[in-house]
Amino acid sequence: MIADLLPHYYEHYRSDVQYDVLRSIVIDGHETAWMSFVGSGREGEPFTGRELKCECDFTEGVGWQIHDKFGAVGLDGGRKCLKRQAALRLRHLELREEYAERFLNQPEKFGMFSSCIREITLDLIEKGQAGEWLEDGGGAAFYGGYFYLQTLAAITDIYMGHLWEDMYALLEEKLIEIDGAVVKSYTKPPPPKWEEFARIEQDGWIGIAKLPGHRRMAQEWKFEVLNPAGKSAIHSPGKRLLHDPIFGPDVEDVARAEEQLKNLIQVCREYAEK
Repeated sequence: MIADLLPHYYEHYRSDVQYDVLRSIVIDGHETAWMSFVGSGREGEPFTGRELKCECDFTEGVGWQIHDKFGAVGLDGGRKCLKRQAALRLRHLELREEYAERFLNQPEKFGMFSSCIREITLDLIEKGQAGEWLEDGGGAAFYGGYFYLQTLAAITDIYMGHLWEDMYALLEEKLIEIDGAVVKSYTKPPPPKWEEFARIEQDGWIGIAKLPGHRRMAQEWKFEVLNPAGKSAIHSPGKRLLHDPIFGPDVEDVARAEEQLKNLIQVCREYAEK
């Protein structure tokens, strides 16, 4: 059980975080638990949270190990645990039964949840706000949300593409916002801003590629060309980013931006020579 593994885990791997079991599911003698934790960061500031763990995470050689060169390091054994995945599936089925009783007043039949996706979505947000167990690990909280759209699909057994139709209505009503597939509560977006990412120079002409400064803006490039005198010669709407730039633009998007800048510089030069 997790409680039996924690003393060794604290002693040899990580003593700056303390865990407590909030809810436990045991499958074939293997414990998976929704846990709260408290700890302190590098500068001593406290942090708290909740996440799904299983015995694998606290077992030496499976969830962590002592490396000869790097010392204590984490392993991903818990993420691969089939019994942990089964426990999460049981939780989703439990939520399905709850919503069938609350919103359908009958046992759920295939496709019937399509009539109450709005109610389920808003209820899952409330559960996320209350710190209830919805997903594996820390879930969508890592990205500032309450749950992934994939979780809603798993609970309702409705295809993601169909769920988006319901999400658009909630987005229009400003009840939620979605970042990638992370469902969040609606907040007023900050003013748009652009951040320079790259520039190219050709014979005194400079092409500048800019990226949106936050994720509430359209995820596309913005281009500007400066003439040799440093004056703006053209502003051009950008190409839509093909890949989510959450950790920076993909190499494919960067290559497309550089090619566009070269083309724009050439256009401006030809126009100036006329």
